[in-house]
Amino acid sequence: MNNSKRLSLLLTNDDGIFAEGLQILAEKLKKVADVYILAPDSNRSAVSSHIVMHQSLTFKKVAERQWSCSGYPADCVISALRSDLFKDIRFDAVLSGINRGPNMGTDCIYSGTIAAARQAVLYGLPGIAFSLKAEDGDYAETGYDYGALADFAADNVEGLISLYQPDCIVSVNAKSQKDYSAAVLTSLCIRDYEDRIEFEEVEDGILKSTLVSGKLTTTSSSLVSEHRVVDEGKIAVTRLRAEPVDFDGSLKGNVSFVFGTHG
Repeated sequence: MNNSKRLSLLLTNDDGIFAEGLQILAEKLKKVADVYILAPDSNRSAVSSHIVMHQSLTFKKVAERQWSCSGYPADCVISALRSDLFKDIRFDAVLSGINRGPNMGTDCIYSGTIAAARQAVLYGLPGIAFSLKAEDGDYAETGYDYGALADFAADNVEGLISLYQPDCIVSVNAKSQKDYSAAVLTSLCIRDYEDRIEFEEVEDGILKSTLVSGKLTTTSSSLVSEHRVVDEGKIAVTRLRAEPVDFDGSLKGNVSFVFGTHG
């Protein structure tokens, strides 16, 4: 971390550059750091680590030190860290969010917010994701007050960065509140969405599908699960790996491979 001057922070998200959570986070962080934004030009929720490989991206300057990108959250981090868009800036960390909705446990597989933080870690920088649960639940359309979590980020950014180590993403989740009494290092939970696909025939031989959300079930194996901590009104800080991890004991499986039977 850069201790000789103000921190230089790259901000991004998956809700789009004009999302309230991102802009409030940026304003709070400007009090303690130099803030630069490169974020998708529109909502890119649940895109995971999708990147654009075979076509050009478009970038637009929307304000001082703020650019939008036609790509995805991971594209934004790649473009900011591997180009001259922010010339001569050496970023100390990448912060993603504040997301409109939580990203706990299984959510992290699909989340573009987490993917942006993951891309930073893959490039050797601290990646910190911030996500907010609405007052009325995970799928709520309203009830998001980002201010208190953004204040926490500004007050604790150096401490959160200090949690970084190779392959470690830091994921911060909280419920929408006016203030918080505590932050806790937590473990991941498991989420079952019970989603289903509904088809509609639009013309002969052509179907249109819609993803319909089911009842969300969350399983917590620990008393310090992020889900439980958030429901208690505290801030959950979870560390997870950026790289895929081998299944423990996978080399000891009882399987014999066969070759040449169809040659």
